[in-house]
Amino acid sequence: MATGTVEWFDPQQGTGLIVLDDGRKVPVRRVQIDGGGSQSLHPSDRVEFELRESPSGLVASGVYRL
Repeated sequence: MATGTVEWFDPQQGTGLIVLDDGRKVPVRRVQIDGGGSQSLHPSDRVEFELRESPSGLVASGVYRL
């Protein structure tokens, strides 16, 4: 599992960006957020997630707020 911090998240579009602890950035989509019925994130939220390879590069999957 990887960890990082939410840089931004647009609840209307359901997309955002997570900065991994090593400085890399990966996109996140609302459908990949798990836990508690709220499928939204806020800047500075600490999160844990899996990294998955997609046609456009790495993406966050199975995202949980810490």
